[in-house]
This record gives sequence, C-alpha cells and structure tokens, in this order.
Amino acid sequence: MQSGEPSLAVTKASSSSVFILDCQSHTWRTAPSLPVELYTVSVGVIDGKIYATGLCDDDDPNNNLKLKNSLSLFDPKTQAWDPQPLPCRQTVGTFSRHSASIDGKLHVVAHKMMAVYDVKESKWDVLSNRSMYYGMVPNSYCQIDNVVYSASPEAFRWYDIQAGRWRVLQGLVGLPMFRRDSVFRLANFGGKLAVMWWQTICFYTGKKKICCAEIALERRSSSATCEIWGKVEWFDHVLTLTPISEFDEFVSIIAATV
Repeated sequence: MQSGEPSLAVTKASSSSVFILDCQSHTWRTAPSLPVELYTVSVGVIDGKIYATGLCDDDDPNNNLKLKNSLSLFDPKTQAWDPQPLPCRQTVGTFSRHSASIDGKLHVVAHKMMAVYDVKESKWDVLSNRSMYYGMVPNSYCQIDNVVYSASPEAFRWYDIQAGRWRVLQGLVGLPMFRRDSVFRLANFGGKLAVMWWQTICFYTGKKKICCAEIALERRSSSATCEIWGKVEWFDHVLTLTPISEFDEFVSIIAATV
C-alpha cells in the first residue's frame, strides 16, 4: 500500500483472523475478522477500500474441490467488513494468492488466467490475453502507480496494460549480473521499486547472500511507444545467512514508510 497507509495481513489457512500494520507507529493491531475463513488470500486496494480474494469452504455436494472463490470488502474508515462476501464468479477458476489493482479493477490470478472484477459495475470478466498471468504467478512482483512489475534473473519487466504484454524495464545501470538461482521479492517503496534477492554462496554449507536495491522509475513516451526506465539509486549486500539460521525463503517483503 502507499506510504502512510495501513497494511493488512491475514493469518495462515484456514483463518478469518486479520491484522493491520500501522505505518505511522510501525505496530500491528487486530482488525475485525473476515466474514468467512480463507485458505488462500490476496488483497488489493481500490479507492481506499481493501478487497480480499481467496478460497473458502463450499458445502455444495457437486463441488469436488469442496472449495469456492470468495471476495470480501473492508472499509478502513468504518473499520468493518461487508457482512456478506461479494458475488464471485466460479467459472473463472480457483483464485490463487496473486492479485493487482489496475484502473479501478481487481485482477486476480485464477487457474492459468486473469479474472477481472470491475468495482464500479460489480462485474467479473476474464482477460482473453493470458500474458499477464505468466508474470504474476511467482511471488516476485509488485504494483506501483497502476503498473505491475516483475523480476527474474533474466530481466526486470513491467506489464503494459494497453498493449497487453510484458515489456523490459530499461536502464538499471549498476545492478550486478544475476545467477540463475537468484530469487527476488519486490515492494513499492514510496513510488520506487525496492528489490530484495538472495542466492546461494556455497551449496555444500547452504550459506546464502541477501542483497537489496532501491530503483527510481521514470516513464518515457514517444509517438510510437512508451517505455519505463529504472535508475539504481542504491544497492548493497545486506546480510549473509548460514544454515543454522533455519532460513528457507522470503515469502514477501513490505515497505512501511511515513
């Protein structure tokens, strides 16, 4: 979420418990529980309201999965969830943990496709172009100013919603060459791209090196196309971990700035 706004987290499945991180005080507090217990969860913010998608129990005997999609709405002003989950289209496939809020619409990864919820029209749709899905399946993506960014050892990319395809993030002078085993996590750091990655230093001992970078973003447009350039403002090796630390992987990172 943007600087100064609270961040929301739901505990592990199956759970309806919710906690909010207050970015002013950098403290967690308990929030009202979800209307339903979710096994997976992803959140998006549209017009200051939080939309939580996920999978919950389904008592329909004809549903072999015994799970169904769920969409709930939380209003930070009233500190309350809508008492009933919003209507959810099941034919789009089961929701995963990945979503993004773009142009007033909630984009949710759902079984090798993108399910799109139009908040104003309260209507679900499916993107005919599946390219957005392929860059959002990993955890190494984030959203900044209506644009989704993704990272891999091969390239940093951004999704051009108008063209319906992923484009390479230009610039990035100063970043090191990444090994194929590098794993990335991204976050919106006050409008800049915060990148954290780790790679194994020694496969025999399991020692890992963690690095971090801060990248400023600039949109450059011409009559023919639009490009986004990244300027590396800072990067460094920030931590070395040994197997005794019991470190496995980062699930995600979050930037809390005021």
